[in-house]
Amino acid sequence: MEGWSDAAVVAIVPGLVEVAKRVGLPATWAGVAAIVAATILVGLRDLALGAGATGSIARWLLTGVTLGLAAAGLYSQVRRIAIVPAEQASGQD
Repeated sequence: MEGWSDAAVVAIVPGLVEVAKRVGLPATWAGVAAIVAATILVGLRDLALGAGATGSIARWLLTGVTLGLAAAGLYSQVRRIAIVPAEQASGQD
């Protein structure tokens, strides 16, 4: 578990949110789901590393919100990049 970084959390969260959307989560709740997933991952990471829960909840929430928003932004940018080339390819025919 050592070596988990914030970047790993940001990379994992969009996948978790996509799974949640495929099992029925409305797309309008994807941002909230990203924040919740990131907060849970940050808490699990800290507990696995032996940080303990005392005094860490505020840090988990702040880090979870920050990483959740970063993951949501990453997801939207990747989606935008994936959509634009498809539209350009269909427009050239």
